[in-house]
Amino acid sequence: MRGCGLAARGGMATDPARSVLSAASVPSETSSELLEAAAKLRDLVIRAVERRPAECMLLSGGLDTAILAPLADAGGTRAAVTVLTGPDAPDRPYAQAIASHLGWTHYVVESPFEDLLTQTDFVVRELHSFDPMELRNSLVIARGLQEAAHQGYSSAMTGDAADELFGGYSFMWDKSPADFEEYSRRMAASMKFSSQPLGKALRVEVLAPYTDPDVVRFATQLPKRLKVAQRNGMTVGKWVLRWAFPECESRWRRKDPIEVGSGSTRLPAWFAERTPAERLGQEQARALREDRVEIRDAEHLAYYRAFRRVLPNALEERTFGENACIHCGFDLPRPDSTFCTTCGAFPARA
Repeated sequence: MRGCGLAARGGMATDPARSVLSAASVPSETSSELLEAAAKLRDLVIRAVERRPAECMLLSGGLDTAILAPLADAGGTRAAVTVLTGPDAPDRPYAQAIASHLGWTHYVVESPFEDLLTQTDFVVRELHSFDPMELRNSLVIARGLQEAAHQGYSSAMTGDAADELFGGYSFMWDKSPADFEEYSRRMAASMKFSSQPLGKALRVEVLAPYTDPDVVRFATQLPKRLKVAQRNGMTVGKWVLRWAFPECESRWRRKDPIEVGSGSTRLPAWFAERTPAERLGQEQARALREDRVEIRDAEHLAYYRAFRRVLPNALEERTFGENACIHCGFDLPRPDSTFCTTCGAFPARA
């Protein structure tokens, strides 16, 4: 397992780098439409990395960063940061194998929850959120960017946006082609990533090649059939991206969110074990009565406490208007939003 076997350190613009797809062995039933789109996408991603080289990478070893790693290496990247919360974190073997193959300096941050949660106030303040799902992922990102800054790197590459652009989220797969494509366009137009404000606060420039305007423009023109397909009886997202880099040894790795790959997905249980049910119930009642905020569980409560601590005047910003979340009163991102980015409620409308 070596990541994507692009010939590194010889310059990304060489013909071999861009011709792997045409040389790949592909099933006879693979459509020319898919291969043409994959070849175009491959070239766009390579060019995006060339335009914005980074000093290091936040490396999970999933498809998105495994594709970018050898491209970044050819552009001068020589280090990676991987944050893990336990010995069984799924990202560990993938990230270690890629960094080792490329000969990178690999900063593996072993971050048990007590360490990871030291980032809570910082993340809550910068994101203005106490959404557990967002924080479970963003705490890991913050810890990785903090390590990059500590090691003296001023820029870091991420795999942000591949899921949004190429149908990586399973909740989208059952949508009709028309609905899928419209939803994808809306998502591309409004996508935001916590790495950007967190990196800015830490003075680390975050470079995300999949957000390159040419890549985004091309992705939003692709039909669902090139993004979601069946393989061995299983539905697979990011289909065209996988075909664009067939040499990538993480090519068929399943989609794991950051919280799963790093191990932070165990945080809800960790908080529950440390919060007596009676105390949780009292705090839920108090938040609803005094703040008009619904608290769902112990993890949610912990992040809400941080929110009230670092943003003491935030509740005064609420409108409770037509575009407000019914569970916390904060305005939703858009008039058509059904998810609250502040408290994480879904559905956030009546």
